[in-house]
Amino acid sequence: MLARKFPLEFKRNTVEIVDVAVLTAMFALGPVWALLVAVPSFVFRERLRTMFTSGADGMSILLAGATFGAFSSPVLDVSAPSEGLVYGAVLGGAVFYLSNAFFNALLLRFKYESGVLAKMRESLAPLVAPDIIAVLAALGTAYVTVAFGPAAALVLFLGGTGALISLHLIHTRQIENEQLREENAALLSANVGFVASLVGTLGEKHAYVARNSVASSVYAGDVAREFGFDRKREDLVRVAALLQDAGLFAVPDAVVRVSPQRLNPDGRTELARHPELSERLLAGVPGFEEAAQWVRWHHERLDGSGFPDGVRGRWLPLEARMLAVAEVYASLVLDTPEAPALSPEEARFTLTSLAGESLDREVVKALLRLLDREDEAYARATGERFARSVPDAARSGLSRTGTDGHGTLRVVGR
Repeated sequence: MLARKFPLEFKRNTVEIVDVAVLTAMFALGPVWALLVAVPSFVFRERLRTMFTSGADGMSILLAGATFGAFSSPVLDVSAPSEGLVYGAVLGGAVFYLSNAFFNALLLRFKYESGVLAKMRESLAPLVAPDIIAVLAALGTAYVTVAFGPAAALVLFLGGTGALISLHLIHTRQIENEQLREENAALLSANVGFVASLVGTLGEKHAYVARNSVASSVYAGDVAREFGFDRKREDLVRVAALLQDAGLFAVPDAVVRVSPQRLNPDGRTELARHPELSERLLAGVPGFEEAAQWVRWHHERLDGSGFPDGVRGRWLPLEARMLAVAEVYASLVLDTPEAPALSPEEARFTLTSLAGESLDREVVKALLRLLDREDEAYARATGERFARSVPDAARSGLSRTGTDGHGTLRVVGR
């Protein structure tokens, strides 16, 4: 019953507690006692299975006992362990597992007409290591019985069983955690893909918004890498920058199409709501709760002049400052409905003039270092690295597919 409760499966390998108990009884007391120890494991709800298991396992125990007996008497019948005990235990254990595999393969032959030898190889291959462990554990327990008495052997057996059960539970929990992470990743990818599709739809109506979002994603992610972020957090910054303007989907088109400088007070109020709306979209996505806060504050400024909350200084997360710098630079080098793009030199000058006042100085320096190293296409937000669709870019940020040799997400505007 204990073995059925805790089968101790480690990937394809299984360590059977019942086998250790049966072999220990065989080495210490003889095959008859081994049969008595194994009896509880023969009983199943199905009568036919009980009959087959009793016959097959009983024959395996008797054959193994005969092999062991050819080399050594049971441990309790000898005064001291000998080489014969070791040889008998190893060969007896081998006969036990080989005969058991044969009987099971024979059953499959009659039931499914499968090859006996092929099934034996298939069943024995992943079991060699745990079978050896079981034989050695049984031999060790038998030796302890002779050297220190039955009580010590019982303590050793129960302690070893407890340790194996603990390892099994830890292994099972690891598998469950891996499955949970995979399920969360799949859910995250699906939800982010949905939100990204909204940005793509928005880009069909407002091309500049999509271009700005994907350019911001490239710059913000590169800056995050420049700061030494690990890949997971770097990707989170990239996707947050890509989806930071998703809230514009809920803003009237007439407001989005007009330059902020030409909006009336009501229009500016509507426009200022989009970071909050973007946050609401992302906050409901598992794994995006923290990034949703960065998105809400990507238009905030160090001097408190931003929106929607007027957050200033040290209260702004570093990631939100990265999004802000990336968005400002992208907006300078891209054509807008109201004005042509600035040259990279002019955009750098403007960005530098804002450093330390409204934009984070260290983040600006990091982006300037990137611009110094990269080519003209990078500085103008054009070229191959900006050549993917918006939804694909969001999914790539999570899966690491669609990256260049530096692990950089490749995205595109429309």
